[in-house]
Amino acid sequence: MSNPTSEQSAEALKLKNEGNIFIKKQDFTKAIDLYTKAIGLDSTQSIYFSNRALAHLKLDNFQSSLNDCDEALKLDPKNAKAYHRRGLSYIGLLEFKKAKNDLQIVLKAKPGDATASRALDVCEKFIREERFRKAIGGGDEIKVNLCETLRLESYDANADLGKYDGPKLEFEQLTNSKGEAAGAVVKNMSEEFITQMIENIFKKGKCIPKKYAAAIVSHANRIFCNENSVVELSNKDKPDLKISVCGDTHGQFYDVLNIFHKFGNVGPKHTYLFNGDFVDRGSWSCEVALLFYCLKILHPESIYLNRGNHETNNMNKIYGFEDECKHKYSARIFDMFAQSFESLPLATVINDNYLVMHGGLPSDTSCSLDDMKKIDRFSQPPREGAFMEMLWSDPQEADGFGPSQRGLGFAFGSDITAQFLEKNKLRKIFRSHEVRMGGVQFEHKGKLVTVFSAPNYCDTQGNLGGIIHVVPGQGTLIQNGNDDEDLTIETFEAVPHPDIKPMAYSNGGLGF
Repeated sequence: MSNPTSEQSAEALKLKNEGNIFIKKQDFTKAIDLYTKAIGLDSTQSIYFSNRALAHLKLDNFQSSLNDCDEALKLDPKNAKAYHRRGLSYIGLLEFKKAKNDLQIVLKAKPGDATASRALDVCEKFIREERFRKAIGGGDEIKVNLCETLRLESYDANADLGKYDGPKLEFEQLTNSKGEAAGAVVKNMSEEFITQMIENIFKKGKCIPKKYAAAIVSHANRIFCNENSVVELSNKDKPDLKISVCGDTHGQFYDVLNIFHKFGNVGPKHTYLFNGDFVDRGSWSCEVALLFYCLKILHPESIYLNRGNHETNNMNKIYGFEDECKHKYSARIFDMFAQSFESLPLATVINDNYLVMHGGLPSDTSCSLDDMKKIDRFSQPPREGAFMEMLWSDPQEADGFGPSQRGLGFAFGSDITAQFLEKNKLRKIFRSHEVRMGGVQFEHKGKLVTVFSAPNYCDTQGNLGGIIHVVPGQGTLIQNGNDDEDLTIETFEAVPHPDIKPMAYSNGGLGF
């Protein structure tokens, strides 16, 4: 309200103060609700919009945060917090030049602000890289595939290899028809190696040698390259085979180990599908990625990884995986991981019934499952189109399509879900990409299921983790909202981990 009464202004101030309490409790959804009510009573206060922008920013709702910052600055052009939050929103939207302008305004007013300084450094790095790409060929840089040209002997002089006293791996150097190095194969991956790697290396805060990491990534990448953009799995005629679908795990290594402890290990009778975002945020992203890749080498037909929006270069630079990988291994190992992420499938179909993808449905309603199968995925995702939207989009309550609060992708309604399922003869869509406090949530009249598998996300959210088991004819109805006799839905709590905070290795971006 632009002309509030004194009573309305007083009530709005009370609501704003309550919202501030929930910000401190890190309940950002409740804070947004309170700030929205305050704005409804009194829309003349810049701080109400800039505070709500902070809550949206914490939930990765970059476009909503940006919109609130714009409103805050209309009311008070000197609101430094609004400039700061708008700058961070622009980073989330990958608009680095605009972010740089806002962050420079913040640093002019507050020269010692460490968060703004780190974020500005990230912006300048992205801008320099973009200039470099254009300078060497109009953005069409010729990229060397490090996974496919890996030369193992280049790591032999590294000191970490000579000092390593952990479990040993043997490798085969592959070559092409010209005798040139063409990647590596791990010859003796085993359950014993994986167990010792977990217990005697990762849990003790140590790293495997860079040569080992490079060979593992190269070998796993070759397997991913040979999979389709949409993988097809089935256990319809295999009553003793369970297929388990997990959502985001975000570098929460100890919670990943707990998933296998609670629900069973990867093996011939238990297939796992991890539905994207297994890196970034959490400070054990290297350990999670290497564990998954080792399991993929050992059990190539019993563990699958879909690509998420965080298996991309821009997200890795902002949310910590690149910095973590450089700290624990090297820039070259990060580049190998980044190229292996480009090889990951975009979706999976289980039993011709369930489509599993990280984000949501494309905004082009003519896009079919067959069209998804034809996507050339071996690149960074574009800023628009089905490829990007499958990684970024979210469901909404209203029918049709709406703008995404994130600023990338779209929000899609239950009618869009129903139409896609009917057109493609599918039963449900499983997706991830968003925290759900109960771990799993049935939405869109039960036709869409969100599964999120990082409990107590970032050590702050207090949410459960969830997992979906596909077990034809052996499901558990009603439990955790389940309405499908072929599914069992289970949840789990976070487990203790060493006292290392999320994004502990991050040098900037949105690690505020």
